[in-house]
Formats: sequence, C-alpha cells, structure tokens
Amino acid sequence: MRRKSSSIGHLSSSRDVGSLGLMLRENLSWFISNGYSEGQRMAISTDLWRYAADSSSPSDLLLTLQTAETTSSEQRKTTVTWIVDVIKTHESSLHIEVRHHRLNDCYALYLSADYKTLLKGAELCHIKKTLKPAFGGGTRVFSFEDAASFVGVDDRSSFLSPLERATIVKQMLDLIRSPRGGLRLTLGDNVIEIPEGRAVVPTLLTHRIITSLLPLHDSETLSDLRTSWVFTVWGDQPLELIRSYFGSEIALYFAWLDHMTKALWFPAILGVFMFFFGGWSYRSHDEEIDDTSQFYSDVCFVLFALFNCVWSTIYLEHWKRRQAELAFTWGTYLSNADTEAYLRDPRPAFKGEGLAPNPVTGRMEPFYPDWKKSLIRYCIAYPSTLLCVFFLFGVMLATFRAQNTMDYYFGDSFFFSWLCYLPMVFYALFIQLSEKVYREIAFKLNDIENYRTDEDYENFLITKVVLFQFVSAFGTLFYTAFVLKDRRKLQETLATLLITRQITQNISETVVPFLMGKIKLSRMTYKMTRSMSDASLRRYANEVRKRKRSESRSSSSSPLSEHTGRSSITSIDSPVSSRPSLRSRFEKGVNQLVDKVSVSPLESPSSPRLPIPEFSVANEGSFDVSQAELECVMPTYDRPLDDYLEMFIQFGYVLLFSPAFPLAAVSALLNNKLEVRVDAFKLCNTVQRPFGREARDIGAWQRAMEVLGTMGVIVNCALIGQSGLVKRMWPDLSWGGQILLIVLLEHLILGVKRLIDLAVPDVPEWITIEIAKQEHLRREAFKSNTRLISSSPSSKPSRIPPIDETSPLLKRRSSSTMHRLATFFERSNS
Repeated sequence: MRRKSSSIGHLSSSRDVGSLGLMLRENLSWFISNGYSEGQRMAISTDLWRYAADSSSPSDLLLTLQTAETTSSEQRKTTVTWIVDVIKTHESSLHIEVRHHRLNDCYALYLSADYKTLLKGAELCHIKKTLKPAFGGGTRVFSFEDAASFVGVDDRSSFLSPLERATIVKQMLDLIRSPRGGLRLTLGDNVIEIPEGRAVVPTLLTHRIITSLLPLHDSETLSDLRTSWVFTVWGDQPLELIRSYFGSEIALYFAWLDHMTKALWFPAILGVFMFFFGGWSYRSHDEEIDDTSQFYSDVCFVLFALFNCVWSTIYLEHWKRRQAELAFTWGTYLSNADTEAYLRDPRPAFKGEGLAPNPVTGRMEPFYPDWKKSLIRYCIAYPSTLLCVFFLFGVMLATFRAQNTMDYYFGDSFFFSWLCYLPMVFYALFIQLSEKVYREIAFKLNDIENYRTDEDYENFLITKVVLFQFVSAFGTLFYTAFVLKDRRKLQETLATLLITRQITQNISETVVPFLMGKIKLSRMTYKMTRSMSDASLRRYANEVRKRKRSESRSSSSSPLSEHTGRSSITSIDSPVSSRPSLRSRFEKGVNQLVDKVSVSPLESPSSPRLPIPEFSVANEGSFDVSQAELECVMPTYDRPLDDYLEMFIQFGYVLLFSPAFPLAAVSALLNNKLEVRVDAFKLCNTVQRPFGREARDIGAWQRAMEVLGTMGVIVNCALIGQSGLVKRMWPDLSWGGQILLIVLLEHLILGVKRLIDLAVPDVPEWITIEIAKQEHLRREAFKSNTRLISSSPSSKPSRIPPIDETSPLLKRRSSSTMHRLATFFERSNS
C-alpha cells in the first residue's frame, strides 16, 4: 500500500513538474514573440525621427515648457498663457507661435522679431558690423542712429546672421525682469515667486518651468559643416563658417586646438628620435643597462627637458599673435572686457539686492555690493576649494601608502597578489566620483559669489576647476617622480594615464551620447505611436519615408520648395476667428487665467491682454516629427569648458613629464587630430545648437597655459637634477651644490623665457598699422562731416514723424535714437 501511494505521489509530482515546465515554455515563447513584435514596432517607429521634417516657420528662438510627465494638462495651459502674457506685455514687438510637440507632449513657443526690432537689439547686444569706407571702414559696434553708415544694412536677409538674430531675441527675453511688486505663477499647490527686478526667463529655467531655450539648426549650413569639417580628415578647418554658425568663442577654441596640433609636430618628431635613441633604456631596471646606454639615456632625458622649456614658450607666444589675427579678422579685437563690463547688461542669473544706476550708462539695473562678493569669495569659496584640494591630496597619499603596504605583504603571494590592485582601483573610482562632486561644488560656489558678467563668472569657475583637476591629474606623477624617484614607473604611469584618458574621453564624448540619444528618440517615438496598430504604423512610416525622399529630390531640383508644417500651430499675433465655439474657449481661458495667474502688475492701458492661445492639436491623426522636436530633447552645450580642460591636461602631460615618456607628444598629436573631428561631431549631431558668444581671446585659459608653462620649466629642471648626467659631469658635487646648480639653470631658463616674451610682440605689426589706418580714416570722415554741418544754412529742425510703438525695454535703452532714425526705415521700405 505504501509502495502504491508512493508511486502515485511520484507520478503527481512528475506531472506537476511537467506542467510547470510547459507553462514556463509557453511564457518564454510568448515573451520572445512579444519582444520580437515590440522590437519591430520600435525599429519601424525610428523612421519617424530619422526622416524628421524641417520646421515650417523660420523662427529665431525656440522655448519649450514642461512635459506631461511632470505637470497636468491644465497646469501646462496655464503656464503657456502666463508666459505669453508676460512676454507680450514687456516685449510687444516679438512674434510668438505656440505649437504642440507630440514627441515629448509639451508646448513650445517659437519666437521671432521684425527687422527693425532686430536692428535696435543689435545695438543692445553690442554686435559689431563693418562700416562703409566713407565712414572710416573697419568694424564698430552697431548703432541704430548711424545705421546708414554700415555695409549691407539694406539687405534684410544677410545683414544679421541667424545666430545674431537668435542672440538678440534671447537678450530681449533675458531683459524681461519682474516689475514692481514682483510676479507670481500659481500651478496647483506649487507657487513660484519672482521678486522685483529678477530676470523672469532664467528664473523659470531654474524652476524647470521652461525646459529648454535654444536657437534652431539650419539644415543647409549644418550639412556643409558636416561635409567640410566633420568628415574631412585632412585640410584646414572652415573657421569662418564655424564662427558665423557657432560664434567666435567656439571658433577660437577650434583655432587654438588646430594651432596646438601643429605645434605638437616638433616634440613628436624629436620624441620619436629620443625614444629610439635613448628612451628604450627607461623601460628596464638600471642593473640591466650598461654605462654607455645609461649615458645616452640621461643625455636624451636632459635635452628633451630643455627642449620642452623653449618649445612651450615659443608656442604660447605664437598663439598670442595668432589669436590677435583671428580677433582682428572677426571684428572682436578692439573689445575690452574690462571697459565693456559696465556697458553690457548683467547676466540673466545675476541676483541683485535692489536697483541702482549703472555708473557708466545711468540705466537702472540690479545692484550687489562688492564687499559681500569679496567676503563670500575669501571666507567661503576659496577655503572650500582648498579644502577639497587638500582632501583629494590626502586620499592620494593614503592610497599610495596602502599600495606600498599591499605590495610588501602580498606582492609575492600566488593567491592574494590580486589585492595589490585594490588601492589603485579604489583611487581611480574615487577620482571619477570626486570630479563630478567637485564640479557641482564649483558651480554652486560660483553662483553664491554672484558675478555680474559672464566673463567674470567663467574666469573664476575655470580657476576653481583647474586647481582641482591639476591635483587629480598630475598628483600621481609628482609623487612617482619626486617621492619614489622611479623613472621607469614614471614612464609607465604617464603612458597609462595619457592613453587611457584619451580613449575614455573620446568614447564618452561621441559614442555614448550618440547611442543614448538615438535610444532616447526611439523610445519616445515608440511611446508616441502606441495607439497605432502594427499595420497602420508600418504604412505610416512608409509614407513618411517616401515623402521625405520626394522632398529631398524636389529640393535639390527647386531650391524654393518648402515643407508644409503638420504640427499644431497657433500664432499669437494672428487675428482670432469669430466662430462662437472658439470665442467661448478664449473667454473661458481668460476667466481661468484671472483665477489661476496673478499678473496684476503687468496690466496697463498701453498693453492690452492678448487672447488665450488655442491648445487643441490641429491634426490628431498626424504623428510626424519635426527637426525642432528632435533638437529640444538633445543635451545642451553651454560652453567649451570641458573641451578646454581636456586639452589643458593633455598639454600638461606633454610639457611636464614627457622626458620620461618621449612618445607622449606623438600620442597627443594623434589624439588632437581625432579630437577635432570628435568635438565637431558632437556639436553637429549630439547637442543643441549653442548660443554664440563673441570673444577676443581664450580668456582665463591663456593665463592657465602660461602658469603651466612656467611650472613646466621648474618641473623639467627638477627632473634634470634627478638624472644621472649631473653626477657624471660633476661627481664630487655635494647635494646642496646640485640643488644650487638646478636652481641657477631654472632661473636662467625663466630669464630666457621672459626675454622671448618681451622680444616677440603679442600683436603683429600689420594689425597695428591697419588699426591706425582705420582711425585716420575715421578722423578724416569726422572732419568732412563737421565742415558740411558748419557750412549748411541754419534752419528750423523738421518735425520727426511718429513711428510705431516699440518695446519698452528697447525704448528705455535709446528712445531718442529710434525717433531720429524713423525716416531711415521709411526709405528702406520704399
């Protein structure tokens, strides 16, 4: 009986196992088939962003708001209405179109301005333009009053580049500040207060109400850049095209990178010779090298160290002349950051304690006392920076001590030798984490210091970041060179750090962002088309693909062909339809606005409230994706800070310690050739188009490079003192005598460095002559105009005809200018 029950139990258990296995196979089969089907849907939906359409409206600036993932539909409508009302009240000359982006389910404002407003804004932004020869020639900050004296001002399509138009519109938005009494935006339980005098748009960006603010790419110019810049390995970079599209600041970075690449040819060629002539002996222990090989090795070491001192000095001096030439050619040479700091408006994120008149212009602007800034800098910012640096230095020393301990106890062990790698693995991970944490700390400290101009903000940020990165990048090498005094280990460490850093940074700058961006777009289009069936999605994707290809063929044959927009568009400046349903929705929106939004300080008889924009999607069945929608979800590129920092550290590796590894310059040269294409690919494919900023030089990076050049002399002389050549030449010289000899050599090289600095002028002579010529022509033109005015008969000044209402901010800037030049635009229009 027991056997029978036992057999029955075994049978039932086997059946349970069999049914469980069958269920698992069915679930696995369903999972595979369903995953395959969903993968096909995602692959098909990618055609919607691969064949994205160009934006149908030529706008100067794009502003996107919160997505559906963070706010409700009513809150987003309230936000759009409130922001449109604020912009139109302060800047009535701006044209606004409200569109719905289906890709990430958000509303976007497409902003543009008419030509007259842009010219007034060009003076506001201190944009430089070329003067006519009759007025002295050269470049000068554009003046609306003297607009007729500038070359090409009658050509509305080309006088201001798209980047300059976007910069002007952005400046107009940044100048919108909270009026007396402040502003309040109520979104459910979330209430955002904007104090009096605070910039509205930057505040909304900080609270993530506005998610992005960007100029849109121009598809034709971007295609030219990809052809002539990204995918061209040999040949010069199109610096002029880069400057006109991305601005002179980014163009100067690529010019500097190109100049450094050319300069690296000299130490690279010498490094190859030195490495094969005497460098191979570095890689072995001293006892394995005979006296002759060691002598050649020491001679090569000393010669290469001396060469680095002279080469770095000549390179830095030549770059000063090169950047002066570029600045003069681009019209930014005469700009002086110290004098123009008071002429420019404060940066949008600048927080004042009140309003005070500008000491130069007299305009009212936010004011922040200098003593508070200095107190924060010397009592909070600098001590915090030094504390972070000392903490990093302490962790580095503790890691090296732990490494020596591990090598002593487990270096010869068969089972526990892997423990010797743990300290350096920990240190590498700590460096990666600490760099990210310190970067956030540096930005926070800079924000607390509250600098008035972008130049001051960036210069002090560079100082903080460079100081920390110097310790993290070079601390290991200094310890190996001057504490361990192991030339072989110094060579291995330098080669490892340099090559590893180059590979990881190039991958993290291009491959990772590119793949992550494509995956993000694929997920968004997949989510957007979930309501469509597989057959409908496949059919719709085929239609989009065919339409895009036909448009490409038609555009190549007819340049006037344009793509018709399919996204939801509502023009704020267009007349409102008289249909009762639409009118009732507008009235309902106005009532909701009064209930939810407090904008009473903005109400005035001269700026009536605009109708509420329409929020319904015009074509519910359309799933087309525009190029503007793709650009909105890309990461931002604020400034070339990380790119400069990467090249700065690489330059330090070559300058400071390349005598121990002569092929460091070769590795840097090859990396720079690749870095140009990597950074170009990043700007053209993986990030939003940045706002171009004018720059006459590379700013604080020039001073950082010069400090590094001086430190290079000291470090290379110290390395010479550690070489065996000094002992070979003076065997009876004491330790103190050796130090004195190295100090004398270091002072001698620094003296030669100073003489080269004085002998080579920073500005080429032809630039000085050209500037003198322009000044002479301007004086002659002024004399001619003065004679004409004095010889003309006196007459009663004619009445200036009134012009249309303009922006209050621009009118406050120069109202007399607008009235004096009213007739200029009447003549240009006729």
